[in-house]
Amino acid sequence: MVKRKHADRSSGGAVDSKSTPKDEVLPAVRTSDEPAPKKQKWTNKQRVLIFSSRGVSYRARHLMTDLRTLMPHSKAETKMDRKDSLFVVNEIAEMKNCNRCIYFEMKKKQDLYMWVSGVPKGPSVKFLIENVHTMLELKMTGNCLKSSRPLLSFDT
Repeated sequence: MVKRKHADRSSGGAVDSKSTPKDEVLPAVRTSDEPAPKKQKWTNKQRVLIFSSRGVSYRARHLMTDLRTLMPHSKAETKMDRKDSLFVVNEIAEMKNCNRCIYFEMKKKQDLYMWVSGVPKGPSVKFLIENVHTMLELKMTGNCLKSSRPLLSFDT
């Protein structure tokens, strides 16, 4: 085993300053050939507005709250008057900064309809809801995670 020289021990193992190159100064202006800095994390900009018209039954209200708990990116709104046209729904969603809308309306105190639409110009679909089972009745059966991204499945 070879011992260190006495001169190396006194300098602390550092290399002589004569042999090191001078510090390079970086240019103040960046050229266009360099890539732009990448965004680190993707954020979801899809927001869903969930609200209803006046006169909705208690089961429909429970369905609305269940949808809000399942969707972490949803927003709530107060009830809308029945006499207002459906164009008002788009304006309310744009004021709330939402991209999608789920609107519940009750007709004749027995038929529940659900409108699902893309707000700016998107398509809209009207569903007739016949049977409603809330999460409290089912007690979250299955492998469901609260506030995970929802999957909509239709069962016949």
